[in-house]
Amino acid sequence: MAGGRGAMIGIGVLGAVFALGLGVGAAPAQTTTAVAGETDLAAFRRLRTEGMAARQAGDLAQAERSLAAAERHLPNHPGVIVLRARIAAEDDRPDDAIRQLELYAAAGLTADLTQVTALAPLLASPAGASISEAQRANGEPVGAAALGEIAAIPGSGLVEAIVRDPANGRWLVSQVRGRTILALSDDGTVTPWLADDPERSAVVGLAIDPARGVLWAATMALPPATHGRLADAAPVEPALLRIDLDTAAVVQRYALPDGATERGAGDVALGPDGTVYVANPVGGDLFRLRPAAEALEVMRAPGVLGSPQGMVAGDDGALIVADYSSGIWRVGADGSTQRLAAPSDAVLIGVDGLIDGGDALYAIQNGTAPQRVLRLTLSAGRDRIEATEVLAANLPRIDEPTTGLIHEGDLVFVSRSQWSAFDGEGALREPEPAPALISRLRLPPRSAP
Repeated sequence: MAGGRGAMIGIGVLGAVFALGLGVGAAPAQTTTAVAGETDLAAFRRLRTEGMAARQAGDLAQAERSLAAAERHLPNHPGVIVLRARIAAEDDRPDDAIRQLELYAAAGLTADLTQVTALAPLLASPAGASISEAQRANGEPVGAAALGEIAAIPGSGLVEAIVRDPANGRWLVSQVRGRTILALSDDGTVTPWLADDPERSAVVGLAIDPARGVLWAATMALPPATHGRLADAAPVEPALLRIDLDTAAVVQRYALPDGATERGAGDVALGPDGTVYVANPVGGDLFRLRPAAEALEVMRAPGVLGSPQGMVAGDDGALIVADYSSGIWRVGADGSTQRLAAPSDAVLIGVDGLIDGGDALYAIQNGTAPQRVLRLTLSAGRDRIEATEVLAANLPRIDEPTTGLIHEGDLVFVSRSQWSAFDGEGALREPEPAPALISRLRLPPRSAP
């Protein structure tokens, strides 16, 4: 999402760092006051903005205070780590800058920090040599022997999600620009499945309910699907679609609840009892359709989550949710929220797909450099991430990966979605992009504790 979908909805992770070519002394620094009931995300954004403004005004001490406070609300944000390193270097505190850069490298990240003028001399110094070496190691391929291609999907339809239809022995994949769903056979043959509908926009998340013969799909307006539409064309409202698996007919369309100022329907998850969950990646809401209900209801109102993406549903009606902007959260059936604690070196923003593996989650992270597949080992109560492990990274087949599922013990996922082939307005960057890829990752045994 960071380079593709994330940039289109304004939630890129590191863009602010490298775009921060700010001079000093441009404006007086101002501090802001916490608002009663302010969420961690709101406080983080307020303090980060305050810190950047203080740096621009030349008040480096205040900038550091604000950014340190921001990090207490959302730890291990790579953008803030780099900003704090940059400010420390500009404030002639090289040891503090080195400590921040060590944190960045320990998180397994690889963005070229020599692009940041204030940091380049430090990274070239003897003190920075180990950091540069760690970053070089972070850029080495991981999982190449375990990753294989299932199918390439030609064209420029932009694949977002994939599910397995076991009764019919096929895969179903959604397309954003194509505004449809395709069937994919085990031999790689691609055939149209969902009939065209001019009133439908991008097809995003999918969840399959084989027992009830239903495919659930979310649709919303996204730039690759709307690019080129007439300016006076009627907007296409986001919705949840109930589709018959046997006939591919849209049986029912569920509108989003009223009240959302930024409306979207992205990832979809299915609970054990048949409840369907929908994430709004642009507004931060979570919606729920209970069995036999006639309308979606709000499960979690906006404010806590910035851009909810992949979800895993539990037996108790709770969700584990990947928030692109703030990490991994547990959302109770009553809407209560708790961010899952994680190891001190874990960076878990920029996660798109989240897949249930029992005592572990598999996270598809496309909002960091490198883009990667992670295994997140959970505590017995599933309320804490005990360990993180990189299973695949720095591989040619991984290019804006999105979502997937566990199938026959392997992780099958969209490893090349084509999001990187589109600019922020939804236009193709090149006329014939590389095909979308569905890949299979052989999951290794867990590392010894």
